[in-house]
Amino acid sequence: MIEVRYENAGISEGRSEISTFTRALAARTLDNLGWKSAAVTVLFCSTEKIRQLNRDYRHLDEPTDVLSFPAHDDVSSVSREPGVYLGDLAICLPYMIDHAKSQGREPGDELALLVVHGILHLLGWNHDNKLNEKRMWKEQDRLLELVKDLQVPKVG
Repeated sequence: MIEVRYENAGISEGRSEISTFTRALAARTLDNLGWKSAAVTVLFCSTEKIRQLNRDYRHLDEPTDVLSFPAHDDVSSVSREPGVYLGDLAICLPYMIDHAKSQGREPGDELALLVVHGILHLLGWNHDNKLNEKRMWKEQDRLLELVKDLQVPKVG
């Protein structure tokens, strides 16, 4: 199950389309990674909220686009549990929209990237060194190719 919530996310229109896309994208990504019945919560939040979360959990007093909060230190220990809860993603839509535009990308495509990226973090993937970064980016690109047929919502 993929739960989508909003907390002062900075958008009033398109929530239904964003939620539907996020659920489909996350479910397909998890299924492809062998976690068909896993559960994840995605919180779309304000710049202030993501900054608070970043400060409280990473000790960085600045906003960011996505934060991942894994529910398990080692997901391999729960890989056979049906319906296992993997954790939470927090995505700052205003930050994401600004960042996408500054990079010449569509915000909807940036949303897809952040959801896939966040899920990989929930599953223990990391980019803490060059080798891990190369592996994670390759897997991220592979997964994004597999969801290209999903209807990307207009965001922002």
